[in-house]
Amino acid sequence: MIQLVADGTWHGLEDYLHADVRKRAAISYIGPAAAELLDLVGDDMIIIDGSDAALQAGQVDPRTMSRWHKAGVDVRTLPNLHAKMIHLEGSETYVVIGSANASARSRNLLREAAVLTDDEGLCTQVAEQLDVWWAESDPIDQTWLKRAREIYRPPAHVPAQRRAAPQPRRLWIGIGINDPVPVPPKAAAARENLEQRYGRGVVDSWLMNPGDERAVRPGDEVVLVQAGPLRQQPRRNSAVSPPAIVARVVLDETRPTALLVWPQGAEDGLEPRTYEQLLDAVDRVGGEIDWDNPFPARLPAAEAIRTLWGQRAARSARH
Repeated sequence: MIQLVADGTWHGLEDYLHADVRKRAAISYIGPAAAELLDLVGDDMIIIDGSDAALQAGQVDPRTMSRWHKAGVDVRTLPNLHAKMIHLEGSETYVVIGSANASARSRNLLREAAVLTDDEGLCTQVAEQLDVWWAESDPIDQTWLKRAREIYRPPAHVPAQRRAAPQPRRLWIGIGINDPVPVPPKAAAARENLEQRYGRGVVDSWLMNPGDERAVRPGDEVVLVQAGPLRQQPRRNSAVSPPAIVARVVLDETRPTALLVWPQGAEDGLEPRTYEQLLDAVDRVGGEIDWDNPFPARLPAAEAIRTLWGQRAARSARH
């Protein structure tokens, strides 16, 4: 898997930067919000540019460095570092390489981009490069922290209009169809591009009713209930597909089409469930299925639906 996470980059990486993943990073610019963005703990490591020039330019916040140092994080300084990359090692291994600094400005205002991938070769290369920089760097200590507090100058930013935060993710229950239906040409071309990126078998098309394109947006999750060619009310044994991410919404001459990407392929065991199981999962948490309105992604009903497939949460970076 290789995915571009653009604009709301830090928000798009939230599901990957949780505490049970070991994080090793090289990020030159560290603002006061970095501790919140990265959630580093004792076994983690980060390399920064802690030179006098970087501190005087406001590129490294001493309070964040002190907080990480007290928490036992392996914090190191390497002059002239300008990289922004993170190695994430948990049940799966990922790397993030991009433009985003660890700062509130980067999260809330700037239009950043990063590549997220689990490619084994690239993950190994990033790990090896971090090892090289670790060997060339120096650990920060109390002497460094004392000097950093003395010479640090907060950055002076030109005021700019704050970019709106990304809209919260939702989980839709949608009606799918069992019989093959031709995908409109424009959507078919977009689907081919997604299949080249993710591979065949993890991309699907959801033919929507006119007007749905104004409600469903990229990044939303969709669970499709197969209800036959006439889109009738599903039966209790109707098949339900695992949650997929809306990668694109394509408008065509005929009807809108949402292109869906599953966070894992069918080979990973994401087999369909039944509509009865879906109803029971939602009912147990006091929810009710509304075909016209989605569940907020963190609502108990949405979490209950994901657990039907053993999913902790949707991987937002798939879209």
